[in-house]
Amino acid sequence: MSTQIPDIKEKIGAALTYLTLGLWGLLWLLLSKMPAYSQKDFVRFHCYQSILIGLLFMFIPSGISILFTLLSQIIGIIPGGSIIVQWIHLIHSIFQQLFSYSGIALIVYCSVMGLIGKYTNIPWVSQIVNRMLR
Repeated sequence: MSTQIPDIKEKIGAALTYLTLGLWGLLWLLLSKMPAYSQKDFVRFHCYQSILIGLLFMFIPSGISILFTLLSQIIGIIPGGSIIVQWIHLIHSIFQQLFSYSGIALIVYCSVMGLIGKYTNIPWVSQIVNRMLR
């Protein structure tokens, strides 16, 4: 991570990348390939991190749904397993709600940190992004 101080345009761009779950970050990275739009490491870091977070928010809920659907179908085969299947559906909905609310909190946190001009440190995700920027 560099010690350059980002200007207001870069701070707003970093915040927008999280609010669009990486779509704006992808567009910004494509624009940066043109010589007139070169960017600092600050913006590139937040763009890559928002894209990775967006991909995780796309695939993790799908994986959880597949897991719980398979589990409920397997247990549904067992006679008298309908009560357990109802509990599995309840646990699945609680899991999904917790994941949604924590995802919103993460997006707000990252957006605010981008507006302030700071780097966010999200375990595993930030480490991958730092390796990508080297």
